Amino acid sequence: MRYYTHLAFGFLVGLLTYKLVPINTYIFFFIVLLGALLPDVDCPNSKFNQKVKITKIIGYLFKHRGIFHSIFLAILLPGIIWLVIGPLYGVALFIGYMSHLLIDGLTLAGVNFLHPLTTLRIHGFIKTGGFLEKAVFVLIVVGIGFTLI
Repeated sequence: MRYYTHLAFGFLVGLLTYKLVPINTYIFFFIVLLGALLPDVDCPNSKFNQKVKITKIIGYLFKHRGIFHSIFLAILLPGIIWLVIGPLYGVALFIGYMSHLLIDGLTLAGVNFLHPLTTLRIHGFIKTGGFLEKAVFVLIVVGIGFTLI
C-alpha cells in the first residue's frame, strides 16, 4: 500500500482505539501514524525514509517486507518504547504498526508475519498503487468520516 493509505488506515484504527489508551490525544495519534509508516523503513524510497533521511540506510540493509513486516518487530519496537517511555506509548506504536501490517496483508505481495522463521506469506488481491487500493483508500476515508460523526 502507498503511504497515504497506511496513514488513513492508521488514523481510522486510531479513531477506533484512542479511548482505550489514556494519553494526550495528539501524542497518541502522532505515535499511531508514525507506527503506520514505520514498517516501510525497510524500503529505501519510502515516504518515511524521504522525510527521516538517517533511516534510509535500513532500507539498504534489510529486504522490503522482511523482518520489519513481521510480528517480531511489531512487538519488539513498541516493547522498547513501552520500557523506555511508558506502556501507553508502546501500545500506541503497536496499534499503528499493526495497522500497517494488516492492510499490507491485503496486497498481492502480502506479509510474512513470522519472518524469518517461515516463508508463509499472507496476501490478498490488491495491487499496490492500483485501482483497488484507491478504492480501499476512499472507503477508509468514508469510514473516518462516519467515525467522526
